[in-house]
Amino acid sequence: MGADSSGGVDRRSLSVASLRLPRKVSLSTSDASSTAASWLIFRSLTRAAGFVGDQFIGRVATIASILAILWATGKLALRPASWTRPVRSVFGRQLLFTCVDASSVGVRFGAAVGVLVIVQAAMWIDALGVTTEIIAPILWKAIVREIAPLLACLVVIGRSCIAISTELATMVVGGEVEVMDAQGLDPMTCLVMPRILSVVISVFCLAIIIATSMVVTGYVIGWVMGAIRVSWTTFLDLIVSQFHSLDLLFFVPKTIIAGAFAGAICCIDGLNVRGTMTDVPRVSSRSGIRALTAVFAVSAVLSVLIYGRLLVFKIL
Repeated sequence: MGADSSGGVDRRSLSVASLRLPRKVSLSTSDASSTAASWLIFRSLTRAAGFVGDQFIGRVATIASILAILWATGKLALRPASWTRPVRSVFGRQLLFTCVDASSVGVRFGAAVGVLVIVQAAMWIDALGVTTEIIAPILWKAIVREIAPLLACLVVIGRSCIAISTELATMVVGGEVEVMDAQGLDPMTCLVMPRILSVVISVFCLAIIIATSMVVTGYVIGWVMGAIRVSWTTFLDLIVSQFHSLDLLFFVPKTIIAGAFAGAICCIDGLNVRGTMTDVPRVSSRSGIRALTAVFAVSAVLSVLIYGRLLVFKIL
């Protein structure tokens, strides 16, 4: 260190001399590996959390759009001014195709499933040591509360809901919806509302047809095979005597709510198509899968709410 002319100490030399540089911290190979692994785990968890969050938000948005469509459908259906002649024509044609023309399909489905369920149950009566008086009410409750509403939804979705989605998607791609909007016609009133209502009514009616077909056909085949040994009047009395108001509490919501969700999903997917005519089949198949998923989800949620149990655990 040098001194200045006044004999003092050079401050710049002193500051440089007093500077202490920190030593480099060296990481071992194991520490570096653990740090890299921790960083990879953190990134994976972050991406997984982001994916789950996006999926959750998407599902909530989908449910909100479905509920909005159903709310608008209910409001429009209660307004007499909405039922113009074109709307009544669309509703009548859709109801004819979805319900009346599908009645024979519902009878065949009910007959086939009735034979499978009732005859198989009757065949096991002797093996289990129970009587027809015990098994008949159980079968009736299973048919009314679960099997008939699900089969009706399957028939309507496979036969009509996919066709609705295809028709609406074709109209969107072809520009027909834009032309209707330009002419002052509300697509919600003319296209969506009558189709959703027809799907709801069709599911309810077809569920009654399927339940009746299952009981009648199952009894006839079981009686012919010797699996059912009581008369038809006795068998019917056993079923009617066990009828409870809780059966309607299952039957009505599972047909109306599930049908409304299926119809709304197919209408939404059909109107939200973006692209060319080649995208129509893809949208139609996707809407069918989504409608089926919604039907099973609605059925499961209603069962939990009505029974108040999740598997064997009481939740309500």
